[in-house]
Amino acid sequence: MGKKSFRFLWMGQSLANMGDVFYIVALISILYELTGSATFMALLPLFNTFSRLTGSLLVPILINRFRLSHILAYSQFGKTLLFMGLAIFSILLLGKENIWFIFLFIILIAFLDGWANPVKDALLPRIVPGSELVKANSFVASVDQTIQLGSWACGGLIVAVVGASHTIWLTLALYYVASLLMFLLSFVHHDIREEDEQTSEKAEGQFLAGWLAIWKTPFLRVISITEIIESSANVVWIAAIMYVYVADVLHVSEQWWGYVNASFFSGLLLGGILGYWYADAIERHIQKAIVFGAFLVMLSTLLFGLNSNPWSALMLSVLFGSSNQIKGVATQTFVQTNVQERLLPKVYAAQEVAILGIFGLSTVLFGFLTDQFGAKFIFLLAAALLFVSAILLFMFRRLFHFKLAK
Repeated sequence: MGKKSFRFLWMGQSLANMGDVFYIVALISILYELTGSATFMALLPLFNTFSRLTGSLLVPILINRFRLSHILAYSQFGKTLLFMGLAIFSILLLGKENIWFIFLFIILIAFLDGWANPVKDALLPRIVPGSELVKANSFVASVDQTIQLGSWACGGLIVAVVGASHTIWLTLALYYVASLLMFLLSFVHHDIREEDEQTSEKAEGQFLAGWLAIWKTPFLRVISITEIIESSANVVWIAAIMYVYVADVLHVSEQWWGYVNASFFSGLLLGGILGYWYADAIERHIQKAIVFGAFLVMLSTLLFGLNSNPWSALMLSVLFGSSNQIKGVATQTFVQTNVQERLLPKVYAAQEVAILGIFGLSTVLFGFLTDQFGAKFIFLLAAALLFVSAILLFMFRRLFHFKLAK
């Protein structure tokens, strides 16, 4: 945990993630000032999600040609160059007549960002000793959630105080430092280039390697199916649905939308901290952490849907976030220690594509269902999906006992 390479990894990715939030906040402000349209603002996360999905599709091919640390370094450097172009364009050339160029920059930046998550998750077990992997995953998860919890609020405050244009230049500085740290990581950590057993394997084979590993490995198949189900169900926590829930179910002011979101992210942060403190216990009882965590996630979602008391909603949000985080840490650690190193980034890339795709489609579907049947119904539907996921994990719990040789 004290290795330079680990510090470079989490610090660089944290600064990059912070910059990702800041620039979206700044662009939302700019777009609203130019157009006054909520539709344009809604297009930002939509383009971002599906472009990241497209970028993740290329990861299996990239890792056969480049070192993982080099992929992280050059993808972040590419994001920095693109964002420099966006910063110059937004300040010197942006107007209503060429506003679509902003979305082009967003698409390209998110495309490179799609490489980062699967590569980072696959690189972590190569940097951190196996005995400290649960702690490392919990620590990284806690840092990520702290950034998610604080960056939106800080980004909004910075935009309000110094303006959107200065926030964009701050983001560029964060990206620059993140790029530097990623290059330092590639310098101190000489991971080998990923190659399949047959170096002449065609691109199609490289592309399908992660999907085939998931299909042929029983525990990966179960984990991937349940994570796809959970990704669909977790759409209920997006801002649009939560806003309707606060107004129509809790019958409180819109300020409570912020309180519920803060409680949700606080729960994620708490789960990461508990995972770090009780890393040894989670590692010894990883099957129970996965299965019991899944049932707690389902139960908290069900109670949240049935609840109409705002204070109970805050407590249930914390319970959902913390149990979801602990389950996620346990699941990720199990995958990292039971999948061969050469296949791990390809497996993560395949899962990333599936999860992002389902999440994007579910966002549209759940938004429509919320308009038709209300927020309470949508939370009960999410609880039903999570129940299916928990039952699958319980039925196949015996799969979470063995370890494969690296």
